[in-house]
Amino acid sequence: MFAVGHSSLGYLTGKATSKILRTDANIPLLLMLSVLPDIDLLIPGLRHGGPIHSVMLSSLLFISFFILYRKKAIPYFIAVI
Repeated sequence: MFAVGHSSLGYLTGKATSKILRTDANIPLLLMLSVLPDIDLLIPGLRHGGPIHSVMLSSLLFISFFILYRKKAIPYFIAVI
């Protein structure tokens, strides 16, 4: 999927989740986080779709954000996965 697809799906899912949770989402941050898993295309030696695309890795990275921001972090997590 190209960056346009990642951004649009990240925006739609993040925005929908923020409406459901009644929180405000930062749109540029949603868009940036939605293409973050494709950073492996820029790092030599990493296979595309490998560990960076893992839901487990995203969950581990977001643990501190869940502790600090609670439900406000959920739309951003959904945009990443």
